[in-house]
Amino acid sequence: MPLHHRLLAGIATLTLAALPAGAAGDGETLGFLVINFAPAVYRGDFASDCPEGLSATTDEGFLLTQTPAERARLLKPENAKELEQRWKIEFTSGPNGEEICRNPRSFIDDPRHPIHKPVQSKIALGMNLDDNVDGSATPLTCKHQTFTGTDGEAGVDNQLYRAMGCAKAWRGTDATGSEMQIKYNAYMKDGLHNYLIELKGVNDRRNDPEVEVGFYSTEENQLLSANGGHLAHQTFTVTKNPRWHNVLKGKIVDGVLTTETLDHFTVDWFSALNGPFGAANEYAFRRAKLRLELLPDGTLKGLLGGYLPVETTSAQARNGGRGVATNGNRDCASEYKSMLIHADGFPDPVTGQCTMISMANDVVAIPAFVLHPEPPPAKTAAAE
Repeated sequence: MPLHHRLLAGIATLTLAALPAGAAGDGETLGFLVINFAPAVYRGDFASDCPEGLSATTDEGFLLTQTPAERARLLKPENAKELEQRWKIEFTSGPNGEEICRNPRSFIDDPRHPIHKPVQSKIALGMNLDDNVDGSATPLTCKHQTFTGTDGEAGVDNQLYRAMGCAKAWRGTDATGSEMQIKYNAYMKDGLHNYLIELKGVNDRRNDPEVEVGFYSTEENQLLSANGGHLAHQTFTVTKNPRWHNVLKGKIVDGVLTTETLDHFTVDWFSALNGPFGAANEYAFRRAKLRLELLPDGTLKGLLGGYLPVETTSAQARNGGRGVATNGNRDCASEYKSMLIHADGFPDPVTGQCTMISMANDVVAIPAFVLHPEPPPAKTAAAE
C-alpha cells in the first residue's frame, strides 16, 4: 500500500480507537507496531552476575594467548601495525583461512577461543518454557541450570543470557542498552524487518479470560518523526507470507497479557548483510509464548520467550563476517562455542546434543492500525 494511502487509512480509522473497552459485541480489536525486539538482558549486581568479570573481546583474547613479555612488546606504540595484523587477521583465521564469524564451526577445537564467562547469578528475565522448575532433562530439553524470574517465577529458561550476559557487546555498560540491543532495535527503524501485534476479542483491558493474539511480519516500513523517533497510529498491512503469521490464545489478568505456548513461531528477520543469505534469515522459535503488560499510555511492554536454533542466534555475526570480530570486537568463535555449550532445547536424536537455546526477547509495541490483505482489508482500532 502506498505510504499516503496508509496514512489516510490510519486517519479514517482513528474514530474506532475512541470506542470504550467492550463497546463492540465481540470485544475490541487492538493493533500495535513492535519497536523493540532484542535479546533481553537483566542487569543486576555485576559482581553477582559476572564474578569473573566480562568475557574477553577479540583483541583482549589475542593478547591473553601471548606471554607477558610478548604482550608488553606488542603493546608498544611502534608495534601497533604488527599487533593489528596479528589480532585482526591471524587470530581471526582458521587453519584453512576460514573467517572466524563466517565459519565459527571451524574454530570449535581452537584453544585460542575459549567459551565466554557465564552468568552465575540466579535471576534473569524470561519465562519457564519447558514446564519444568528444576532444569532436569526432558524429551525436549537437556539438563540445565534455571533462573528465577524478576517477577519471582521459578524455573525460568534463558540460557542465551547465561552464555552471553557477561560479554560486553551483549551486556552493555549502562542502562541505555547494549550494542546488540541498540543494533537489533535499529534494524526496524532501518526497515529491515517490522512486526505487528493484534489483539482480538478484548472485552476488558484489565481482565479478560480469553483473547486472540496475532504476531505478524509486515513488509511495510514505518515513518519516523523528525528526530528519528517512532510514530504511533500508523497503518500497516500484514505480510501475505503465511509462515510469518502467528496466532495464539491468551488471557489478561490485572493488565498483563499471557499466551499459550506456540510450538512453531516464525517471523521475518532480514539482514542487509551477506546478500541473499541475509534476506533468507528467519526467527524460527520453538515453544514460544508472550507476556506483555497493557500500559496506561496504550503501549505494550514485556517479553517473548522461546527456543532458537544456535545457528540462528549466531546468524547476525555470520552475515557480518570478519568485521564483527574486528570492528565490532566480538569473538564469534567464543560466542558460538558458548551457545553450543549452554544449548538446552531439542536434542539431536543421534548425538543427544541440544540444538536450540532458550532465550527471551524484549518487546515494546506502540498503537498502530493493522490491516489484513485477504479477505479485503478490515480496519482495526489502535489501543488508546
